[in-house]
Amino acid sequence: MSQWDAVKRTWKMAKSLKKQRGGVTFAYFLDAIQCGYRHEASPENYLVLRFFEIKDEERSKYLTSGRSKRADKELNRFMTEKDARVMAQKHLFYQMFTGLVKREYLYTPEADFAECLEFMDRHEVFICKPDRGIMGHGVKKIRTSEIRDRYAWFQERKKEKCLIEELIVQNEELQKINDGCVNSVRINAARDKKGNVRLIGACLKCGGKGAVADNFHSGGIAYPVDTDSGCITGPGRNNSDIREYDRHPGSEVVMPGFQIPYWEDIRAGIFLAMERMPNVGYVGWDIAVTPDGFELIEGNCHWPGGNIIQLDRVGKYPLIQECLEGVIWERRKTS
Repeated sequence: MSQWDAVKRTWKMAKSLKKQRGGVTFAYFLDAIQCGYRHEASPENYLVLRFFEIKDEERSKYLTSGRSKRADKELNRFMTEKDARVMAQKHLFYQMFTGLVKREYLYTPEADFAECLEFMDRHEVFICKPDRGIMGHGVKKIRTSEIRDRYAWFQERKKEKCLIEELIVQNEELQKINDGCVNSVRINAARDKKGNVRLIGACLKCGGKGAVADNFHSGGIAYPVDTDSGCITGPGRNNSDIREYDRHPGSEVVMPGFQIPYWEDIRAGIFLAMERMPNVGYVGWDIAVTPDGFELIEGNCHWPGGNIIQLDRVGKYPLIQECLEGVIWERRKTS
């Protein structure tokens, strides 16, 4: 992003704050610019992390976009080209994490039409997504009955390098919150200076009212989660306004105090996932909770979402700094 684009985004954010809570637009703008220089904070950091409410001493404890970028670069410096491809391309990710990724899928460039037909016969509704998509972009729910020319549809998806995959059935407790999409758990995990895995922060990402995706940048709401207990500790937020959501806006389920099912299984699954990628030092893992437990969705190792793991009003930068200090864990051989 150019400096001019950053200035425009900051001004737009400041105007939004003025509209939502009063005050002076230019004052918000100047303070946000100052936060950009002092704390490497983006306009979204300033809004979502409520920097307009807290003092500089507290701001210094938050994992802002700039700090997250540097941490990512340092903690993931041992990643190989193969590691990077696995984390960036979903079909390679699914292969690497077989057993943790349990749903059926087809990578269309490597499948034939007969396989696609058999898949469609087994699944009345399925997900289609780009192999390299991010932030929920391009993810679509497809009804087999609505595809008029299956061959033409398949060939088009092949050109686009898409995956088609089985719908994840989520746990009934999470289904009650929002049944339009999978409400996923995000856990950021990092390796400390001895190579031990530490859980940095967590949240539950829920689709907003009527939403079909839970992504924070697509209208979703994130709720802070205690990494030890799996319990939601406070109200949720989205990335566009300053309102906090004690109740989910679609279902009216009260969220603070909600216990995420199978939490010990989820924690154990994260440690297993980190074991399979020993050269990766900092990842934001997305997990579905099914009726049977843990299902890995994806891993994000480039800027893995600092805002959504800090909605408990506790900055996570000190935890990352502890992992960064004197990093000595060595590259480990992978098959």
